[in-house]
Amino acid sequence: MMDMKILGETIAVSSDYLDIYDLKFLKDNPRVYACTHSIPGFDNLPDTDQQQRIFDKLAKEASVKNLYPEIKRHQGLIEPILVRHDTMEVIEGNSRLAVYRMLNTRQSKGEDIEGDFELIPCQIVARLSEDQQAAFLNQIHVKGKTKWSAYEKANFAYVRHDAGWTVDKIANLFGESPATVKTRVNVIRMMRDNSDSERSHFSYYDVLARAKPIANGLQEDAQLESFILEKIKQLGKDENENEFTAQVMRKQLPVVLNKKKVLKQYVKGEISLEDAYQRAKISQEKEKVLQASKLLDDVSSPEVLNLGKNDFNAFKQAVRQLKRKVDRITKIVEKAEKTDSGND
Repeated sequence: MMDMKILGETIAVSSDYLDIYDLKFLKDNPRVYACTHSIPGFDNLPDTDQQQRIFDKLAKEASVKNLYPEIKRHQGLIEPILVRHDTMEVIEGNSRLAVYRMLNTRQSKGEDIEGDFELIPCQIVARLSEDQQAAFLNQIHVKGKTKWSAYEKANFAYVRHDAGWTVDKIANLFGESPATVKTRVNVIRMMRDNSDSERSHFSYYDVLARAKPIANGLQEDAQLESFILEKIKQLGKDENENEFTAQVMRKQLPVVLNKKKVLKQYVKGEISLEDAYQRAKISQEKEKVLQASKLLDDVSSPEVLNLGKNDFNAFKQAVRQLKRKVDRITKIVEKAEKTDSGND
């Protein structure tokens, strides 16, 4: 018998081997929830069906696939799972339980797999409060060795907030700012509102929520918001094969937002985000040169001749600096012309 301390209370922990089919996957574990919240009508399924769906989903997860050969090689677990006896839920070790069930199933089908995978080594607590359970998961997966991804952290915050926890309470648990927690909750809510359960899209929604120029632009233009959300929803799982990555969107979309004519073409689907960015960027550079030219129109000979000695010397220095800048821009133009002629 050993003890653990959670939120100031000493929790008695015992060790035993339990039947893998007597145990339940923890439905609101962020790693499990990330797999199941996309299943239509999941919350309305009978518990046995929910558990089967969870197993089916976990069996396809990279974390489970990576664990499988290690557990098979060792013919069991090096580290026991943690179980709540009052609910028979696996608080920590859902992926390990999934691997045990996979190995047991394959053994029963006659595959040559050594080891006993009917019973799984467990550390067992009699019961935990919801706060204690959340605090334990936070310690293991946020501050401990098996880190949750940003998507899983966001799901943890969303599930707890949806269950009535305040943002401040969640922030205190994570040891992070309320603003960070609020943003995570909003990102998951945005995904759910857009009926998008693809975890690889999380980074895109995170950009929409965190990049203020983009967030403000979407808030002001419902058509643009609808267009961008649909674009993201249609993206594939491999970010590098998509029309744009989340980081490219963060960089390019604010530039396009500043050019209404180009933005209109993009929203109509006439040009890609990259094309829109290049057009908007060229337009910006053009405006910079035009504005500089207009300012120089006001420089007159009488005003220069009336400058005092010190002011005149400073003026000459500024003109030299300006000439260097114009020469640099001229070289850029010449290089662009050569590139264009080479492409003809």
